[in-house]
Amino acid sequence: MKITLIVFYIGISFFSFVNAQTSNITINNYDIEAVLSESAQSIDINLICNISKTDSLSPLQFLFNSTANLHSLTYMKDDKWPEIPFSFNGKDSLLLTTDEKFLKNNYYDLKFEYSFPVEMLNDTLLILDRGHRWYPLVGNQVFTYKLKCQVPKNLSVLSSGDLTEEKNENDKSVFTWECEKAVFKLPLIIFNPEVYKKTEMITAENDIEFYYLTLDSTKTINILSQADSILSYFNKALGKYNRSKLIYFEVSDFEGVNVGSGLLTTGIQTLEMIDKGYKDALILTLAQQWFGAGVFADFNASGFFFFSISLPHYLRLMYVRDSEGEEAFNKSLLKPLERYKEFAGSERDVSIINVNMPDTKEKAIVLYAKGPFVLSKIEKEMGGENWMLFLRDLYRNFCGKVMTYDDFKNYMAKYDKSGRTLTLFEKLMNEKGMDGE
Repeated sequence: MKITLIVFYIGISFFSFVNAQTSNITINNYDIEAVLSESAQSIDINLICNISKTDSLSPLQFLFNSTANLHSLTYMKDDKWPEIPFSFNGKDSLLLTTDEKFLKNNYYDLKFEYSFPVEMLNDTLLILDRGHRWYPLVGNQVFTYKLKCQVPKNLSVLSSGDLTEEKNENDKSVFTWECEKAVFKLPLIIFNPEVYKKTEMITAENDIEFYYLTLDSTKTINILSQADSILSYFNKALGKYNRSKLIYFEVSDFEGVNVGSGLLTTGIQTLEMIDKGYKDALILTLAQQWFGAGVFADFNASGFFFFSISLPHYLRLMYVRDSEGEEAFNKSLLKPLERYKEFAGSERDVSIINVNMPDTKEKAIVLYAKGPFVLSKIEKEMGGENWMLFLRDLYRNFCGKVMTYDDFKNYMAKYDKSGRTLTLFEKLMNEKGMDGE
């Protein structure tokens, strides 16, 4: 049971939990220029955010780190950049106040010029991610971006997407990363390549890079080989992986896996477990490249945690069935359910659709134990062939987009001519306990 619990926490570790944020804007794209100098205590950032507004409300609200030094905030108008009044109206909560003239159009470029405080420990590693609020964001949205980052010549830069340019100029290096396929978070890793080792595995289907500190080359190749096999399974089962490359990056002071689109920062404890044969974390976080970090769930809506945790867990079980057989699949499916049965139907139980945050042990078990069991019942009712067609259809149409609970049900209905599958799904998602467990 210990392994199951560890896998669950790895599964949720890539979320930066925030209060549900309703917004009157949609973020489409970021264009970012960042500069880190040799002795700086902050990284200087010039960021243009392209937005579209969805109503006529004047205030615009962003999540943005309160410790950032925001020098100016402007918007594009007639090839000029008029200023916009702003204030922090709470921790990490940035409010822009606008007038009617600003609201006449639907699309805007907003320019943020600011310095963000950083701590470069021994000039070895800097990781900024969604949870740091290092860029202005809206909690439930996905976007594309371009990131141009200048660093001292002895450092390198990683992010999601593709490295489109790398230039060395005197004592500086400039890295340009472009992400043309939508992501839910924008990571920035600045590191010393003299400290990290790099191994790349390129096969007929996959390209995987691994930046590591402590593992030896044999363990690294072992993990990469397993990842290649898992990626190939999901390529065949769900559809071609929508990133050109997958990057693993080892972090020494982190336990678990932080899952981004095409970029996974992984703690050494997890890597050692994978090398010893405990593959659940590896399979799960790769499954999330399809559903979780490929097809995105709406943070503000019902079903978010079911799609982000339960569904990838069931995809993990599908790989187990394909690679190890039906008996291993059933064992992995049913053993966690023993924990759920300890409180099923009681006051501590909650229906899957009503889990708005996995903030109790019982809610966690509902998501990683009951949720996959529900999906096994749906697959059985739908039939294996229709189930796979259903998943492939979802991935093909929602990759790089936000999928809602209604979207999921509507696509299920396409492969449910009798209506029995959808009726069963609604029942199991909304009830406590479960008949016939």
